Order: sequence, then C-alpha cells, then structure tokens
Amino acid sequence: MVKWPPVNPSDEDALLKAFRSGRWGRVPGGVVEEFEGEFAKYHEAKYAVAVTSGTAGLLLSYLALGLNEGDQFALPAYTFIATATAGVMLRAVPVFIDIDPETLNMSADSLKATLEEDKDNRIKLVVPVHFSGIPAELSEIINASRRHGAKVVEDAAQAHGAVYRGRRVGAIGDAGVFSFQSSKNMTAGEGGIVLTNDYEVYVKVWSYHHAGRDINGEWYVHRLIGWNFRMTELQAAILLSQLKRYDEEFRVRERNAKLLYELMEGVEDYRPVKPPAHTSSSNHLLPIWISERLISRHGKARVVEEARRRGGEVVEGYPMPLYRQPAFKDSYWRLPDYSRLSLPVTEDACRRVIWIPQHVLLSEEETRRTAEALIKTAKELS
Repeated sequence: MVKWPPVNPSDEDALLKAFRSGRWGRVPGGVVEEFEGEFAKYHEAKYAVAVTSGTAGLLLSYLALGLNEGDQFALPAYTFIATATAGVMLRAVPVFIDIDPETLNMSADSLKATLEEDKDNRIKLVVPVHFSGIPAELSEIINASRRHGAKVVEDAAQAHGAVYRGRRVGAIGDAGVFSFQSSKNMTAGEGGIVLTNDYEVYVKVWSYHHAGRDINGEWYVHRLIGWNFRMTELQAAILLSQLKRYDEEFRVRERNAKLLYELMEGVEDYRPVKPPAHTSSSNHLLPIWISERLISRHGKARVVEEARRRGGEVVEGYPMPLYRQPAFKDSYWRLPDYSRLSLPVTEDACRRVIWIPQHVLLSEEETRRTAEALIKTAKELS
C-alpha cells in the first residue's frame, strides 16, 4: 500500500530549512508569500492568500464577495459539509442543488431551474464543487449565475491542477478555494488557499485572514473585523516542495485512472465516473457507481467490506446528502426545514457510489489489485 501522506526527502529538507530559519509564522518576503505566488502562477491566477484550511478559505471568500446574513447561496448537496457551513457561519442560507450523474458535480440544469424560481434574487452566491477533482461545468454555471447577479466561488478543495476547457480551475469564477488537509493531493496536514483575479476580493480576503489589517497599512491599524487564519512558514515550505513535483504525480494518477477504466471495462456491476473530454481531473478520488442489482441485494457497505477483504482500497463515500445531516437541524442557526427536500441523483449517489482514494492511483500495482478485488467481489456476490 502506498503510504499517505508520503515522506519525501525534498519536503523534509524544505521543512528543516524553514524550521532552522527561526521564522515560523508568516513574515514579509517569506516562504508563505513565495508559495502563494507559485501556486497562483500554476493555476493561472493573479492573486493568492494562503490560509489555515479550505474551510477558512471558503468563509473568507464568501465574506469578501458580499454574502450577508439572510442571503442564500447555492451549492451541490453531494459535497463535504464545509462548503455549506462556511456560509452558515455567516448566517446565510444554503440552497441545495442536485448533481449530474455523469460527473457527480452540480447540475447546470438544476441550478438554472433554481435560479429561475428565485424571483426575489435572494441567491447571491453560487458554489460549484469540483468533486473528486473533475471540474464542474463552469461555463454554464457561471453564465447562469451572472445573469442572476450572483457571484461564483469554485470549491476546488479536491482539484489541484485540474483543467476545464484549457484553463486550470480555481480562478475561473470570482474566487476559488483549495485545501491542503491530510487527504489531499498536496498536503501540509492542514491548510488552504484562496485564488482570485479580482484585486478587491484579494485585498479583502488578505485583510480578513490577517486580523483585519490593511495590506499596505501599519501593523497595529485594523480596517476590518478579521481573524488569524494565517498559514505558517513551515506548512508553506512543505507545500512549495510538493508543488515542484506535482505535474509528475498528476500524470501518474491520470495514467493509473485510465488503467482502472480499462480493467473495469465491460464489468456490468460497476461504472467508473470519468472526466468529460474537455476536462482533466486531478484524480483526488475515483468514484464508481455500483449497479442497482448489487446494491438492492447487499448494500454499499457490504460491497466495500468484501472488496477490502480481497485487498482493494475503497471507501463508502458520503452516507447521505448534505440536507440530511443532523447539523442542519440545530435551531440556533435558524435554517429552513429540509426534511421534505429530496434530490434524486444525489440520493442515488449516496446509496450507490463508492470511492477509490488518490493514493491508490500513485501505484499501478495497487490500482490493479483494487480493480481485481472489485471485480471478484461482484462475481461472488452475484
């Protein structure tokens, strides 16, 4: 099994260099600023602000783009809870959108229908998620959002280096947010970054993450109410080292994902989710639909258990749509009653989609073993 996160000598050297410098917190001209510049350049963005987590990055982006108390924001119901809670913490209200079964990303048609129903223009922000590293259908989503007067934040937490119609994701919308949490393709244990091409958004995010300071102002003068969401020099050193070899790892994951598609071709009980031809996935996860036949007989948990017993590296994935999460029933936040909401594709995905994690795709041997374990599981459970 591929160890994750990996222990790489170049990362260790970079960390030790930053450690021995004695400058561990963010400093002017330090490693954090260097990493911000290189990550922004890699993703074709003008500006970047490195922060403590992807969740913090979403919160700051929503705030910088004007999401206020009582406003609504649209997001897919098949995503990690932080996409929603970052807005709830601002007292905004999530509006859940169904997903496309071919990509598991926000359905542009579902979004358009929801925006058309929003006659009072309460939806101020749209948050497409590049789930598993497959880019969402940004052209349609951004155009529909613009017509409605809504801003767009790309949740690119899983999509480092992913490409949509010739452009890397993250700065195609008004802002984009990546995560460097332990499970991500690039990781410093925790961390995140906000990208944007809008200078006003950049300076607001920078101020909010830096205790409300002015980007060109004095140290003890605070223009905004902000937080301390600063990334450390130690984290940035590890990430900068990883970025230098990221293209190579991206290609390895891409190659092994294609191998898995080939190995599972024609296996009727499984359908891997493939990126559309006009995109390139980061392959943070490789999602697979299980047939209704297997699910109705055995359930998702049993399929995963049997595949793992045979040496496959698979996980169950999201157990429920976001709107079913107990957290949204907490009366403190005064959220709508989502109990009658049912988005059919999202509900089906939570029943039938399993995930192969990204570390598997760094090894041809492990990719083959996982595919074989799934195929044997289907035969024996039939």
